[in-house]
Amino acid sequence: MPEKPENKKWYDRIKFYKFKITPMRIYLFIVAVFLAVKVIFDVKGFGDFVSNLISFVLSVFSYLIIGAILAFVLNSYADVWEKKILKKMKSQKAKRNISIIIAYVTLVLFVTLILFALVPALVDTVKTFADNIPKAFATIKEVYVDITQNGRFNLSEDVLAQISKGLTNLQEIATKIFSPQKITAVFSGTISGLFNVIMGIMISVYMLIEKDSVMQAMKKINYAIFPGKRANTIQWGASRINLILRQYISGKLLQALIILVVSYLLFLICGIKYAILLAVIMAIMNMIPYIGPWIGGAIVVFISIPQGLYTIVASLVCVLAVQALDNWFVGPKIIGGKMGASPLLVLVGLCVCGGIFGLPGMILGDVMAVIFKVFFYDRFVENKLKGKAEKGLLPKDFVTENALQTEPEDKENGK
Repeated sequence: MPEKPENKKWYDRIKFYKFKITPMRIYLFIVAVFLAVKVIFDVKGFGDFVSNLISFVLSVFSYLIIGAILAFVLNSYADVWEKKILKKMKSQKAKRNISIIIAYVTLVLFVTLILFALVPALVDTVKTFADNIPKAFATIKEVYVDITQNGRFNLSEDVLAQISKGLTNLQEIATKIFSPQKITAVFSGTISGLFNVIMGIMISVYMLIEKDSVMQAMKKINYAIFPGKRANTIQWGASRINLILRQYISGKLLQALIILVVSYLLFLICGIKYAILLAVIMAIMNMIPYIGPWIGGAIVVFISIPQGLYTIVASLVCVLAVQALDNWFVGPKIIGGKMGASPLLVLVGLCVCGGIFGLPGMILGDVMAVIFKVFFYDRFVENKLKGKAEKGLLPKDFVTENALQTEPEDKENGK
Protein backbone atom coordinates (compact mmCIF):
# COMPACT_ATOMS: atom_id res chain seq x y z
CA MET A 1 0.00 0.00 0.00
CA PRO A 2 1.30 3.46 -0.80
CA GLU A 3 2.21 5.50 2.21
CA LYS A 4 -0.22 8.24 3.14
CA PRO A 5 1.18 11.73 2.92
CA GLU A 6 1.94 13.22 6.27
CA ASN A 7 -0.70 15.56 7.64
CA LYS A 8 0.74 19.04 7.52
CA LYS A 9 -0.29 21.73 9.92
CA TRP A 10 -2.05 24.79 8.57
CA TYR A 11 0.92 27.00 9.34
CA ASP A 12 3.34 24.77 7.41
CA ARG A 13 1.95 26.21 4.17
CA ILE A 14 2.42 29.85 5.21
CA LYS A 15 5.64 31.49 4.16
CA PHE A 16 6.70 35.10 3.92
CA TYR A 17 9.37 35.10 1.26
CA LYS A 18 11.80 32.52 2.70
CA PHE A 19 10.69 33.09 6.28
CA LYS A 20 8.63 30.19 7.62
CA ILE A 21 5.72 31.03 9.91
CA THR A 22 5.33 28.97 13.10
CA PRO A 23 3.03 29.42 16.13
CA MET A 24 5.99 30.33 18.35
CA ARG A 25 7.07 33.07 15.98
CA ILE A 26 3.50 34.36 15.81
CA TYR A 27 3.32 34.53 19.62
CA LEU A 28 6.68 36.26 19.83
CA PHE A 29 5.59 38.77 17.17
CA ILE A 30 2.39 39.57 19.10
CA VAL A 31 4.34 40.00 22.36
CA ALA A 32 6.86 42.27 20.57
CA VAL A 33 4.02 44.42 19.16
CA PHE A 34 2.38 44.80 22.59
CA LEU A 35 5.73 45.69 24.19
CA ALA A 36 6.46 48.24 21.46
CA VAL A 37 3.04 49.86 21.93
CA LYS A 38 3.54 49.89 25.70
CA VAL A 39 6.97 51.52 25.38
CA ILE A 40 5.81 54.13 22.86
CA PHE A 41 2.58 55.22 24.56
CA ASP A 42 3.36 54.51 28.23
CA VAL A 43 7.08 54.86 28.86
CA LYS A 44 6.75 55.53 32.59
CA GLY A 45 4.34 52.64 33.11
CA PHE A 46 6.59 50.29 31.17
CA GLY A 47 9.57 51.39 33.26
CA ASP A 48 7.64 50.75 36.46
CA PHE A 49 6.57 47.34 35.14
CA VAL A 50 10.15 46.35 34.32
CA SER A 51 11.39 47.64 37.70
CA ASN A 52 8.68 45.69 39.58
CA LEU A 53 9.38 42.58 37.50
CA ILE A 54 13.10 42.74 38.24
CA SER A 55 12.41 43.30 41.96
CA PHE A 56 10.04 40.31 41.99
CA VAL A 57 12.55 38.05 40.23
CA LEU A 58 15.35 39.14 42.56
CA SER A 59 13.22 38.54 45.66
CA VAL A 60 12.00 35.11 44.53
CA PHE A 61 15.31 33.83 43.17
CA SER A 62 17.63 35.71 45.54
CA TYR A 63 19.03 32.48 47.04
CA LEU A 64 19.80 31.04 43.61
CA ILE A 65 21.26 34.31 42.28
CA ILE A 66 23.57 34.76 45.27
CA GLY A 67 24.53 31.10 45.15
CA ALA A 68 25.28 31.24 41.43
CA ILE A 69 27.43 34.37 41.82
CA LEU A 70 29.39 32.88 44.72
CA ALA A 71 29.84 29.58 42.90
CA PHE A 72 31.01 31.39 39.77
CA VAL A 73 33.54 33.50 41.67
CA LEU A 74 34.85 30.67 43.85
CA ASN A 75 35.02 28.26 40.92
CA SER A 76 38.06 30.07 39.46
CA TYR A 77 39.84 29.94 42.82
CA ALA A 78 38.96 26.26 43.35
CA ASP A 79 40.15 25.41 39.82
CA VAL A 80 43.60 26.79 40.65
CA TRP A 81 43.88 24.31 43.53
CA GLU A 82 42.30 21.44 41.61
CA LYS A 83 44.17 21.76 38.30
CA LYS A 84 47.52 23.21 39.40
CA ILE A 85 48.34 22.74 43.08
CA LEU A 86 46.64 19.35 43.59
CA LYS A 87 47.07 18.05 40.04
CA LYS A 88 49.25 15.12 41.14
CA MET A 89 46.46 13.58 43.21
CA LYS A 90 44.95 10.55 41.48
CA SER A 91 41.40 10.76 42.80
CA GLN A 92 39.42 13.38 40.86
CA LYS A 93 36.66 13.40 43.48
CA ALA A 94 39.15 14.00 46.31
CA LYS A 95 40.77 16.86 44.38
CA ARG A 96 37.38 18.44 43.79
CA ASN A 97 36.27 18.15 47.42
CA ILE A 98 39.56 19.42 48.86
CA SER A 99 39.59 22.37 46.45
CA ILE A 100 36.02 23.32 47.41
CA ILE A 101 36.84 23.07 51.12
CA ILE A 102 39.90 25.31 50.70
CA ALA A 103 37.85 27.83 48.70
CA TYR A 104 35.15 28.10 51.37
CA VAL A 105 37.64 28.23 54.25
CA THR A 106 39.28 31.16 52.46
CA LEU A 107 35.86 32.77 51.98
CA VAL A 108 35.00 32.36 55.67
CA LEU A 109 38.34 33.86 56.74
CA PHE A 110 37.86 36.78 54.37
CA VAL A 111 34.28 37.46 55.54
CA THR A 112 35.39 37.20 59.18
CA LEU A 113 38.13 39.73 58.54
CA ILE A 114 35.63 42.11 56.95
CA LEU A 115 32.99 41.73 59.68
CA PHE A 116 35.27 42.00 62.69
CA ALA A 117 38.04 44.29 61.40
CA LEU A 118 36.94 46.33 58.40
CA VAL A 119 33.25 47.01 59.10
CA PRO A 120 33.59 48.35 62.69
CA ALA A 121 36.50 50.58 61.69
CA LEU A 122 34.61 51.75 58.62
CA VAL A 123 31.45 52.53 60.65
CA ASP A 124 33.40 54.55 63.22
CA THR A 125 35.26 56.40 60.49
CA VAL A 126 32.08 57.24 58.58
CA LYS A 127 30.35 58.48 61.74
CA THR A 128 33.35 60.64 62.65
CA PHE A 129 33.49 61.97 59.12
CA ALA A 130 29.74 62.72 59.18
CA ASP A 131 30.12 64.68 62.42
CA ASN A 132 32.97 66.71 60.92
CA ILE A 133 31.29 67.49 57.59
CA PRO A 134 29.96 70.95 58.68
CA LYS A 135 33.40 71.88 60.07
CA ALA A 136 35.08 70.68 56.87
CA PHE A 137 32.85 72.76 54.63
CA ALA A 138 33.23 75.76 56.94
CA THR A 139 37.01 75.45 56.57
CA ILE A 140 36.72 75.18 52.79
CA LYS A 141 34.50 78.25 52.69
CA GLU A 142 36.93 80.19 54.90
CA VAL A 143 39.84 79.33 52.60
CA TYR A 144 37.78 80.37 49.59
CA VAL A 145 36.73 83.67 51.18
CA ASP A 146 40.31 84.36 52.21
CA ILE A 147 41.53 83.84 48.65
CA THR A 148 38.83 86.01 47.13
CA GLN A 149 39.25 88.80 49.70
CA ASN A 150 42.98 88.94 49.08
CA GLY A 151 42.19 90.00 45.55
CA ARG A 152 43.55 86.96 43.72
CA PHE A 153 40.26 86.52 41.89
CA ASN A 154 38.20 89.47 40.75
CA LEU A 155 34.75 87.86 40.84
CA SER A 156 31.38 89.54 40.87
CA GLU A 157 28.98 89.29 43.79
CA ASP A 158 26.60 87.11 41.77
CA VAL A 159 29.36 84.58 41.07
CA LEU A 160 30.37 84.58 44.75
CA ALA A 161 26.75 84.04 45.76
CA GLN A 162 26.36 81.11 43.32
CA ILE A 163 29.57 79.47 44.57
CA SER A 164 28.46 79.90 48.18
CA LYS A 165 25.09 78.41 47.31
CA GLY A 166 26.77 75.49 45.54
CA LEU A 167 28.95 74.76 48.57
CA THR A 168 25.88 74.85 50.83
CA ASN A 169 24.00 72.41 48.57
CA LEU A 170 27.04 70.13 48.42
CA GLN A 171 27.25 70.19 52.21
CA GLU A 172 23.59 69.21 52.50
CA ILE A 173 24.04 66.32 50.06
CA ALA A 174 27.15 65.04 51.87
CA THR A 175 25.39 65.36 55.24
CA LYS A 176 22.43 63.31 53.97
CA ILE A 177 24.68 60.61 52.47
CA PHE A 178 26.80 60.21 55.61
CA SER A 179 24.02 60.84 58.13
CA PRO A 180 23.70 58.38 61.05
CA GLN A 181 20.18 57.50 59.88
CA LYS A 182 21.44 56.58 56.41
CA ILE A 183 24.34 54.58 57.86
CA THR A 184 21.99 52.73 60.22
CA ALA A 185 19.58 51.98 57.38
CA VAL A 186 22.36 50.62 55.16
CA PHE A 187 23.77 48.33 57.81
CA SER A 188 20.34 47.18 58.99
CA GLY A 189 19.54 46.26 55.40
CA THR A 190 22.85 44.40 55.22
CA ILE A 191 22.02 42.46 58.37
CA SER A 192 18.53 41.65 57.11
CA GLY A 193 20.05 40.25 53.90
CA LEU A 194 22.52 38.10 55.84
CA PHE A 195 20.10 35.16 55.81
CA ASN A 196 19.93 35.32 52.00
CA VAL A 197 23.72 35.26 51.85
CA ILE A 198 23.90 32.22 54.17
CA MET A 199 21.36 30.35 52.03
CA GLY A 200 23.24 31.41 48.90
CA ILE A 201 26.49 30.03 50.32
CA MET A 202 24.82 26.67 50.98
CA ILE A 203 23.43 26.57 47.44
CA SER A 204 26.80 27.55 45.95
CA VAL A 205 28.45 24.57 47.69
CA TYR A 206 26.19 22.11 45.88
CA MET A 207 26.61 24.04 42.63
CA LEU A 208 30.37 23.60 42.82
CA ILE A 209 30.12 19.93 43.79
CA GLU A 210 27.75 19.14 40.92
CA LYS A 211 29.05 21.66 38.38
CA ASP A 212 30.02 19.01 35.80
CA SER A 213 26.60 17.34 35.90
CA VAL A 214 24.86 20.74 35.82
CA MET A 215 26.84 21.84 32.77
CA GLN A 216 26.15 18.53 31.05
CA ALA A 217 22.42 18.85 31.78
CA MET A 218 22.34 22.41 30.38
CA LYS A 219 24.15 21.20 27.27
CA LYS A 220 21.59 18.42 26.76
CA ILE A 221 18.71 20.88 27.19
CA ASN A 222 20.29 23.22 24.65
CA TYR A 223 20.67 20.54 21.98
CA ALA A 224 17.24 19.09 22.77
CA ILE A 225 15.39 22.39 22.30
CA PHE A 226 17.31 24.09 19.47
CA PRO A 227 18.40 22.78 16.06
CA GLY A 228 22.02 21.75 15.62
CA LYS A 229 23.43 24.94 14.09
CA ARG A 230 21.71 27.24 16.56
CA ALA A 231 22.62 24.98 19.47
CA ASN A 232 26.28 25.12 18.42
CA THR A 233 26.09 28.92 18.35
CA ILE A 234 24.54 29.02 21.81
CA GLN A 235 27.17 26.61 23.13
CA TRP A 236 29.95 28.74 21.65
CA GLY A 237 28.42 31.92 23.10
CA ALA A 238 28.03 30.39 26.56
CA SER A 239 31.64 29.25 26.61
CA ARG A 240 32.85 32.69 25.48
CA ILE A 241 30.77 34.50 28.13
CA ASN A 242 32.00 32.09 30.79
CA LEU A 243 35.63 32.70 29.83
CA ILE A 244 35.23 36.50 29.76
CA LEU A 245 33.35 36.68 33.06
CA ARG A 246 35.75 34.34 34.85
CA GLN A 247 38.75 36.36 33.75
CA TYR A 248 37.05 39.65 34.54
CA ILE A 249 35.26 39.06 37.86
CA SER A 250 38.03 37.12 39.57
CA GLY A 251 40.61 39.62 38.35
CA LYS A 252 38.55 42.66 39.35
CA LEU A 253 37.91 41.37 42.86
CA LEU A 254 41.59 40.62 43.41
CA GLN A 255 42.52 43.99 41.93
CA ALA A 256 40.09 45.81 44.28
CA LEU A 257 41.50 43.92 47.27
CA ILE A 258 45.07 44.89 46.38
CA ILE A 259 44.06 48.55 45.87
CA LEU A 260 42.24 48.51 49.22
CA VAL A 261 45.24 47.17 51.15
CA VAL A 262 47.85 49.36 49.40
CA SER A 263 45.73 52.52 49.71
CA TYR A 264 45.03 51.90 53.40
CA LEU A 265 48.72 51.35 54.18
CA LEU A 266 49.79 54.48 52.28
CA PHE A 267 47.12 56.67 53.92
CA LEU A 268 48.04 55.23 57.30
CA ILE A 269 51.77 55.87 56.80
CA CYS A 270 51.13 59.47 55.71
CA GLY A 271 48.93 60.08 58.75
CA ILE A 272 45.81 60.94 56.75
CA LYS A 273 42.52 60.81 58.67
CA TYR A 274 39.69 58.47 57.63
CA ALA A 275 42.26 56.11 56.07
CA ILE A 276 39.95 53.09 55.92
CA LEU A 277 37.08 55.14 54.41
CA LEU A 278 39.36 56.62 51.76
CA ALA A 279 40.81 53.19 50.95
CA VAL A 280 37.31 51.72 50.48
CA ILE A 281 36.39 54.63 48.18
CA MET A 282 39.55 54.03 46.15
CA ALA A 283 38.88 50.28 45.87
CA ILE A 284 35.23 50.66 44.83
CA MET A 285 35.80 53.48 42.33
CA ASN A 286 38.82 51.65 40.88
CA MET A 287 36.46 48.93 39.65
CA ILE A 288 34.96 51.48 37.23
CA PRO A 289 37.35 51.54 34.24
CA TYR A 290 39.10 54.68 33.00
CA ILE A 291 37.08 57.34 34.83
CA GLY A 292 36.51 55.55 38.16
CA PRO A 293 40.07 55.77 39.57
CA TRP A 294 40.28 59.50 38.91
CA ILE A 295 36.84 60.13 40.41
CA GLY A 296 37.92 58.20 43.50
CA GLY A 297 41.18 60.16 43.66
CA ALA A 298 39.31 63.47 43.36
CA ILE A 299 36.99 62.46 46.23
CA VAL A 300 39.98 61.51 48.40
CA VAL A 301 41.74 64.82 47.73
CA PHE A 302 38.52 66.77 48.34
CA ILE A 303 37.96 65.06 51.70
CA SER A 304 41.56 65.88 52.64
CA ILE A 305 41.24 69.63 51.97
CA PRO A 306 40.16 70.65 55.51
CA GLN A 307 43.14 68.80 56.99
CA GLY A 308 45.68 71.26 55.59
CA LEU A 309 48.17 71.63 52.75
CA TYR A 310 50.38 68.72 53.86
CA THR A 311 47.43 66.31 53.88
CA ILE A 312 46.30 67.52 50.46
CA VAL A 313 49.73 66.94 48.94
CA ALA A 314 50.16 63.61 50.77
CA SER A 315 46.75 62.32 49.62
CA LEU A 316 47.49 63.40 46.04
CA VAL A 317 50.85 61.59 46.11
CA CYS A 318 49.17 58.47 47.53
CA VAL A 319 46.49 58.52 44.83
CA LEU A 320 49.09 58.89 42.05
CA ALA A 321 51.21 56.10 43.58
CA VAL A 322 48.23 53.74 43.75
CA GLN A 323 47.24 54.55 40.16
CA ALA A 324 50.80 53.99 38.94
CA LEU A 325 50.89 50.61 40.70
CA ASP A 326 47.51 49.69 39.24
CA ASN A 327 48.28 50.80 35.67
CA TRP A 328 51.81 49.41 35.43
CA PHE A 329 51.59 46.20 37.45
CA VAL A 330 48.24 45.15 38.96
CA GLY A 331 46.06 45.71 35.88
CA PRO A 332 48.32 44.09 33.27
CA LYS A 333 49.29 41.16 35.50
CA ILE A 334 45.83 40.35 36.92
CA ILE A 335 43.30 41.49 34.34
CA GLY A 336 45.69 40.75 31.49
CA GLY A 337 45.84 44.21 29.95
CA LYS A 338 43.25 45.04 27.35
CA MET A 339 40.14 42.89 27.22
CA GLY A 340 39.74 43.40 23.49
CA ALA A 341 37.49 46.49 23.49
CA SER A 342 38.43 50.03 22.58
CA PRO A 343 38.22 52.77 25.24
CA LEU A 344 35.38 54.44 23.29
CA LEU A 345 33.31 51.24 23.33
CA VAL A 346 34.01 50.78 27.05
CA LEU A 347 32.92 54.36 27.82
CA VAL A 348 29.72 53.81 25.81
CA GLY A 349 29.11 50.65 27.84
CA LEU A 350 29.65 52.63 31.05
CA CYS A 351 27.13 55.28 30.00
CA VAL A 352 24.47 52.79 28.90
CA CYS A 353 24.84 50.28 31.75
CA GLY A 354 25.36 53.04 34.33
CA GLY A 355 22.22 54.83 33.21
CA ILE A 356 20.19 51.62 33.48
CA PHE A 357 21.68 49.88 36.53
CA GLY A 358 23.54 52.67 38.36
CA LEU A 359 26.87 51.93 40.07
CA PRO A 360 26.74 48.13 39.44
CA GLY A 361 26.16 48.88 35.77
CA MET A 362 29.20 51.16 35.65
CA ILE A 363 31.35 48.47 37.29
CA LEU A 364 30.20 45.87 34.76
CA GLY A 365 30.05 48.28 31.81
CA ASP A 366 33.37 47.29 30.30
CA VAL A 367 32.73 43.55 30.43
CA MET A 368 29.28 44.11 28.88
CA ALA A 369 31.02 46.08 26.11
CA VAL A 370 33.42 43.19 25.54
CA ILE A 371 30.56 40.67 25.35
CA PHE A 372 28.71 42.92 22.91
CA LYS A 373 31.84 43.20 20.74
CA VAL A 374 32.41 39.43 20.76
CA PHE A 375 28.85 38.59 19.70
CA PHE A 376 27.99 41.49 17.42
CA TYR A 377 31.27 42.53 15.82
CA ASP A 378 33.54 39.47 16.05
CA ARG A 379 30.78 36.96 15.31
CA PHE A 380 27.91 38.59 13.41
CA VAL A 381 29.68 41.34 11.44
CA GLU A 382 32.73 39.27 10.53
CA ASN A 383 30.57 36.32 9.37
CA LYS A 384 28.47 38.66 7.23
CA LEU A 385 31.58 40.21 5.70
CA LYS A 386 33.06 36.78 5.06
CA GLY A 387 29.89 35.64 3.30
CA LYS A 388 29.76 38.77 1.14
CA ALA A 389 33.45 38.48 0.31
CA GLU A 390 32.97 34.89 -0.89
CA LYS A 391 30.12 36.06 -3.14
CA GLY A 392 32.15 39.00 -4.46
CA LEU A 393 29.73 41.60 -3.08
CA LEU A 394 32.38 43.77 -1.40
CA PRO A 395 34.27 46.61 -3.11
CA LYS A 396 37.72 45.75 -4.39
CA ASP A 397 39.39 48.26 -2.09
CA PHE A 398 37.50 46.97 0.96
CA VAL A 399 39.89 45.51 3.53
CA THR A 400 38.50 43.40 6.36
CA GLU A 401 40.06 43.00 9.78
CA ASN A 402 41.01 39.41 8.97
CA ALA A 403 42.87 40.58 5.87
CA LEU A 404 44.82 43.09 7.92
CA GLN A 405 45.76 40.35 10.36
CA THR A 406 46.93 37.91 7.66
CA GLU A 407 48.75 40.47 5.48
CA PRO A 408 51.99 40.55 7.53
CA GLU A 409 52.12 36.74 7.50
CA ASP A 410 51.76 36.74 3.73
CA LYS A 411 54.63 39.20 3.40
CA GLU A 412 56.83 37.10 5.63
CA ASN A 413 56.11 34.04 3.49
CA GLY A 414 57.12 35.95 0.38
CA LYS A 415 53.65 36.19 -1.08
